[in-house]
Amino acid sequence: MVSRAHGEAVARDGVPAAAAFATTWIHDRRWAALALLGAPGTGVALLDAAARRDQILSWPPATTALYVGTCLLGAVMWAGLVETAAARGAWLTRALLVTAAALAVGAQVYFFGRYHAYMNPRAVLVGTSMLPSVGQQLWVDRSGVVRALLPPMAAALLLPVARRRLAPVSPRSARRGLDLALAAILTAAFALSVHGGGEQAASPDVLYLASMGRLVSACWRHDDQVERAHPGPRRPIPVPPIAGAGGARRSLLFIVTESVRATEACSVPSPDCATTPYTNALLPERFGFSQMRALDSTTAVSLAILWSGLSPTASREALHSAPLLWEYAHAAGFDTAYWTAQNMFFANSGTWLEGLPLTHWVSATDLDPDPSYEVGADDGKLVDAVLRDLPAMRRPFVGVVHLSNTHFPYVIDQADAPFQPQSQAFGAGDAAQVRNRYADAIRRQDAIVARLIRELRASPGGDGVVVAFVSDHGEQIRERGAIGHTWGVYDEEVRVPFWIDAPGTLLDAAARAKLQSLQDTPLTELDVLPTLLDLMGLWSARELQPLRRAMPGESLLRGGTPERPVVLTNCSSIFACAFKNWGAMLGSRKLLATQNDAHWRCFDVEHDPYERTDLGADACADLRELAEADGRGTPF
Repeated sequence: MVSRAHGEAVARDGVPAAAAFATTWIHDRRWAALALLGAPGTGVALLDAAARRDQILSWPPATTALYVGTCLLGAVMWAGLVETAAARGAWLTRALLVTAAALAVGAQVYFFGRYHAYMNPRAVLVGTSMLPSVGQQLWVDRSGVVRALLPPMAAALLLPVARRRLAPVSPRSARRGLDLALAAILTAAFALSVHGGGEQAASPDVLYLASMGRLVSACWRHDDQVERAHPGPRRPIPVPPIAGAGGARRSLLFIVTESVRATEACSVPSPDCATTPYTNALLPERFGFSQMRALDSTTAVSLAILWSGLSPTASREALHSAPLLWEYAHAAGFDTAYWTAQNMFFANSGTWLEGLPLTHWVSATDLDPDPSYEVGADDGKLVDAVLRDLPAMRRPFVGVVHLSNTHFPYVIDQADAPFQPQSQAFGAGDAAQVRNRYADAIRRQDAIVARLIRELRASPGGDGVVVAFVSDHGEQIRERGAIGHTWGVYDEEVRVPFWIDAPGTLLDAAARAKLQSLQDTPLTELDVLPTLLDLMGLWSARELQPLRRAMPGESLLRGGTPERPVVLTNCSSIFACAFKNWGAMLGSRKLLATQNDAHWRCFDVEHDPYERTDLGADACADLRELAEADGRGTPF
């Protein structure tokens, strides 16, 4: 039994012990509260480090210092928002916190998962000019969007609750937190300029705020960069009537497709062609070119090159004043037509083509009242329209058939889809499934193209029409971390199929021999328009000689220009690239870089077709001056 005196002593001694325990407990909870305030910023930094560790480590000290500063700025913002949201009745701040977490973290995680880059000020200005397209893309992958947004939103809901349970938040502390958060937001949005790391040298949350600030500033100042993100109205130089006999005048059907890369299509006839078996079997005598390359991986830039014959580095004025394929044909008395499944509202392309001298014009909105901005109208319906119009066209004619359904997210035929399993998802590990869907989309389109050519050839005079086929650019499927195109000028995005079918005696022996000799020669799309004009019999016409001087390419019927160095770039005067990437190429040597790089890379695509072995910038030293000319500098 414990004595009464002893019990009273214990009680008396326990008072200071309990007080000390309470003091320690309160002190520890306050430290825990401070640690919790730092958790969001730390979490964002760790998430970013996991996503792009190698890129961050490649930055020079000055860029790294800027990046660390943005991480601290983001940490201050999140800490201030959590502290304020933890106060009683702070519902408005809690809504702001959840919204900021969804957009500045969740949206950036989604963006990086698709493009292997974060949204930055440049990207948001370009994207704003194509908001319907962006909206459709997000709707297609709405489940992926939700998966990216929910975790940061849940964290934003729980953090203020946890903070309040650890220690009470005084009104003064809440006001101070809000002041700090707003100061950080305004600094990130309007006072921060991100130059290093290809405009990616900031934490993802701060990059998002900087992007929104740049957009607000552009709208406030009526910045013309938003308008210059896409082509505008043209004022073409008149083409004089072409009366001279430049050669035998042949009708031409030029088929242009979307986002098909050379490795997924058989340009050269092959005994085994899984993705394009229908045209491969139908046209065994076609002239195929295995090393044709676009000079970019952006539709607007590629089409400007194909239609005008000018370089992507030409000025905006030159690209808007150059005559296009149809205008040359019209000046020579050809009937002309343009049938496209592309949505002409995409990238303002309809405005750029206004005023063309066309007898027949069909676009996506003529085929479908509500065509997708991404894949356009159905390619099959487009071919139906072409086949209806062709019999009424006067010979000779030039008709362009512009297909669209091989654009992401890729339209397939469920009854003819041998590449399985497949997916439209953007998540990690999805490359094989997305590539299968891409291959099935190409196969479906190939069946449509074969139907068009088969019926053309079976029609009266159909054997007298030259058919040419090319893709505007290629497609990346996680080779460099992204899905889609415009992210670089590696071969998966710029090496494209190109073939010409000219049956019978449409071409003389010399022209046929020249085309056959170029089967495996490195070529570029600068030679496509000259080749088309030559196939039409116009390239040697005296009236074209002054206009030919602006075209750097040459007809493939005369050898092309395989030894001429060319600039590769997605950043053109008619399309403000969202992500900096460019380079130069001569023969099989290619110099390139993207904004994610720290230096130029050099590849020899003849010996290294997948561009896995960087030879070092010195191996392409002769191309560096060309790549960096005209104020381009480096993308990084």
